[in-house]
Order: sequence, then structure tokens, then C-alpha cells
Amino acid sequence: MGSVLDHIECPNCNQEAYSDFYYKTGEEYINCQYCGYHYSATLKTDLSGKYVTRDGTENYTFDNLIMETSEIKNPYGAYRYSETGRPGSICGSLATEKDADDFRVEMRLASPEGTIHFAQISRVVEGEVIVEYIVEPVEERNK
Repeated sequence: MGSVLDHIECPNCNQEAYSDFYYKTGEEYINCQYCGYHYSATLKTDLSGKYVTRDGTENYTFDNLIMETSEIKNPYGAYRYSETGRPGSICGSLATEKDADDFRVEMRLASPEGTIHFAQISRVVEGEVIVEYIVEPVEERNK
């Protein structure tokens, strides 16, 4: 599946956000790593992964498919963490302060076991990006 990746201005905080547009299906994802803004437009599928059609048939023409959208407009923030021994990091949105509190607890519980390389929450407060490390990067902890 082909897509176009782009950097755009976040519609929520005006920082740089990532846009991933799948030009063959019209699906799109926008995520801001600073404030946690999220938007997605995806084709509806059933539990087995098959597209759901408007008329219930197997007519998979574009005008018979159902596009679903979701958006987190004013999130509490964004999270990012990586697991020890695994490449890359896992990112997402924190819709509410409770979501952030739950993330903090989850990361702190996993940290002593050595499974979390680092974990952070990013927020935009009065136009300024604030980063809170829940688990400092291993390199920083070993200094």
C-alpha cells in the first residue's frame, strides 16, 4: 500500500505534526508528538479485516465503502516509550489527565523490572512544549 508522509502544522498546538496519507484508499492519519492531537480516517472493516460495504454486498468499489473518522482535538498530551532490547519506540495520545496518570503508574511498575528503556509525556502548555520523563533513558540513569 502506498502512502505519502508529510510534516504539517498541528491543528491543535501549531507544532509540527506527522501526516500519513494512503493515496490508494484515501485513508489518513495525523499525529502530533508534542500535544497528542490525533486524527484518523479509515475504511471500516469487520472483525476478520474485510471491508464493510454500504449495501452489505461484496461490491468493494470506493463509493460503496464506509469511511470512519476519529479525532482527539484537545488532548492532555502525548506519550512515548521504548522497551529494553527492542528497536523503535511506541507513541500515542493521552486524551485525559487520568490517562496520563495511568501511563505514569504503568511505566513506573514496569521500570524496575528493566523492561522500559525510557518513558516520557509531552504536553504543550501556553505554547511551550513541556517534556516529563517518567523513566529516564538508561544512558542518563547510568551516569
